[in-house]
Amino acid sequence: MGEAMANKKVIVPETIHPAGPEILRSVAEVVSLPEQLEKPLWDYTAEAHAIIVRLWKIDREVLGQSKNLMIVAKHGVGCDNIDIEAATQRKVVVTNTLLDNAESVAEHDLGLMLAINKKIVEADRSIRLGKPRPRESFDGVELKDKTLGLIGVGHIGSTLAYQCRAAFNMSVMAYDPYVSKEKAAQMGVTKIEKLDYMLQNADYVVICVPLTKETANLIGSRELNLMKPDAFLINSSRGGIVDEQALYDSLTRGTIAGAAMDVFLKEPPPADHLLFSLDNFIGTPHVAGSTKEAMKRMATTCAEEILRVFRGERPKFPVNPQVFD
Repeated sequence: MGEAMANKKVIVPETIHPAGPEILRSVAEVVSLPEQLEKPLWDYTAEAHAIIVRLWKIDREVLGQSKNLMIVAKHGVGCDNIDIEAATQRKVVVTNTLLDNAESVAEHDLGLMLAINKKIVEADRSIRLGKPRPRESFDGVELKDKTLGLIGVGHIGSTLAYQCRAAFNMSVMAYDPYVSKEKAAQMGVTKIEKLDYMLQNADYVVICVPLTKETANLIGSRELNLMKPDAFLINSSRGGIVDEQALYDSLTRGTIAGAAMDVFLKEPPPADHLLFSLDNFIGTPHVAGSTKEAMKRMATTCAEEILRVFRGERPKFPVNPQVFD
């Protein structure tokens, strides 16, 4: 980790804010790849000392071919596209931008909550298509004094909790085995020990956890059947946490009132996805964290983490800190 910074190469395979590459160009060669790669990714990263990655898959094969690699800097929070175990075995540190898009994602979640319960997209679609309906068919519900249920209360969840309490006087409960009751209370959140209880009592269930073995298909038919018929489900975390077929069935039967998702099992989702046929569903294309402010913060953090590793320092946000043990 203590190599000098001279003659370093940083690969950027996806578009990021120019603030990040600009920081790095003074000390390293920065190579931005074309959107359509003509060769496998490892052909481009074989000589790289650092990679800044958003959605590209950094698997064992890419890591194995990148002999000089010191750091993979994730432009975002979720690292399910990076083989952390393989990186750790090769003493390659993985970092993420843990704090930089919390505000953006929380605001997107709040926007989806408002849009789905006020039927904003449904009403817009009706007039755009020249299919007006009686105004009372668009009667929505208010957020004020409702109950928000968070699955996960990290940086994004805690930010959303504050927004909902401050703006709409909502009560907030959270299911998160990794957060103590005391810590939750400091956030103005009531910690719930059983996910089932939260699902049965929340008006809005918002998912704020990464995709892991424990959270894959966390919300399926059983969980959706526990929710109130006038409740809404929001997911901007990762596809694969919600069983999409089960969600379609629940929305079709009226088991829950509506849902909105920014993430899907397959991205981009196909235009004929079953959920897109439903008026009580809103989809967005994995853009919750994509604000101008967050994109600049994330690009800058990635660059600063790379510089720390090049200088032989410990990064601020290591995903696999055991590399330094």
